[in-house]
Amino acid sequence: MPTKINKLYFLLDQLIEQDRLKLTDSVRSIVQIRSVAGEPEPGKPSGQGPAAALQAVLDIAGGMGFFTKNLDNYAGFVEYGEGKEYIAVLGHLDTVPEGIHWTFPPFEGRIHNGRIYGRGALDDKGPILSALYGLTAIRDSGVKLTRRIRIIFGTDEETGDLDVTHYLLKEKPPVCGFTPDSDFPVVFAEKGILQVDLSRNFLLNYRNSSDDVLVSFNGGEAANMVPDQAAAEIRTRNPLELILKCEEFSHMCQAFSISAEQNGDLVIIRSEGVSSHASRPQHGKNAIMQVVAFLSTIQFNPVEAHNMVRFMQKKIGMETTGELFGLGLADNPSGHLTLNAGVVRYVGQTFTLSIDIRYPVTETFDHVIEIIQKTLKDLGVQTIVRKHQPPLYYPPESDLIRVLSTVYHDATGDSGTPVAIGGGTYARRLPNIVAFGPYFPGKTNAIHAADESIGCDELVLLAKIYARAMYTLAK
Repeated sequence: MPTKINKLYFLLDQLIEQDRLKLTDSVRSIVQIRSVAGEPEPGKPSGQGPAAALQAVLDIAGGMGFFTKNLDNYAGFVEYGEGKEYIAVLGHLDTVPEGIHWTFPPFEGRIHNGRIYGRGALDDKGPILSALYGLTAIRDSGVKLTRRIRIIFGTDEETGDLDVTHYLLKEKPPVCGFTPDSDFPVVFAEKGILQVDLSRNFLLNYRNSSDDVLVSFNGGEAANMVPDQAAAEIRTRNPLELILKCEEFSHMCQAFSISAEQNGDLVIIRSEGVSSHASRPQHGKNAIMQVVAFLSTIQFNPVEAHNMVRFMQKKIGMETTGELFGLGLADNPSGHLTLNAGVVRYVGQTFTLSIDIRYPVTETFDHVIEIIQKTLKDLGVQTIVRKHQPPLYYPPESDLIRVLSTVYHDATGDSGTPVAIGGGTYARRLPNIVAFGPYFPGKTNAIHAADESIGCDELVLLAKIYARAMYTLAK
């Protein structure tokens, strides 16, 4: 005989299935908004795009009959139920830049072979809207709860987390909850995140006036993305000779995508890589470091710029574990450190490389910085910490991890074990919050990469899982 809880889950599943097309349409409409962080404006702290996405989601929820609140365009929330305490689901509507090599336009929300393609479809617009439709099913089922359920929509997760800071100035924190922004079955550990600018200012010093001159070197859009584009401009008296050297290098290193073209007395060295999330840099191909590999084979002025390039090749190269940099750190809970050379900017007398490091949960910020300073010793490079988030760790046997693992197992039949990740989520910013999906074990997830997408069936399954999780935590 079916139990009372199984009857409820069956009803929730039915209600979610009835809203399948509405869920798909909602996700497409939000994906079509380019919500990459822009210049702050009055009343729009993350720029126009994130503010527009937030208001659009709150309009969708308001049209569904929910109470909504916009917290000055930093964040907003939807709430259902009664009680002094509330549980929360936190997701973000901002995205990283779109990058290149898309099969379909990145902000069209095209459906192809049952999948919605677009920047943010998987990270994190689709999953957080699945949670909203899961909440709709809870409300429509009429089930009684002892805690309120709140779905919080942020607008600054990819760049600074000012959204959560502002939220906590306005609202009390939840008693517990989850963020649908990582892996199933549930995440018990998140590595520390450290983003550092390695910057050097210098007077122009020419070793040999006959040498080529590096005029500019630019690549990447964000430290937390493996760069898929990079280009260097070199002024040379022998452009054809330099182009030939590049062609020979490209022939020798066939795994690289690198080319050269002449523009007057300049030769432009271009590289195309494969973007990926910086927490998984081994899944991408770094366009910046491909250019560095070639530049390190030739002589050019200024001397200091040449030295920086040679340093990058020697201490970073194409490896992603930080071994060359002296950062070959690892532990049992969370695995190896990762290092990504995400952005390079060189014009004139300033050379800046932005790196993203994900360090093991048993390591410390001070130890990692100490190693960085030791590696940079005598190079004349200034280190500027742009972002730091300490590691997060919940014992796998803790209540919240155990409860969400059980929800996932019951909903899917998958008996997977809790995981540790290199990514950073809202779980670090609020007490008793962990990452819970949406990435299913064994599936490739193109977050921060071209052709990011989410399956329409996945959206529905996520809504069913999240409905059960919200009910379990709020009942």
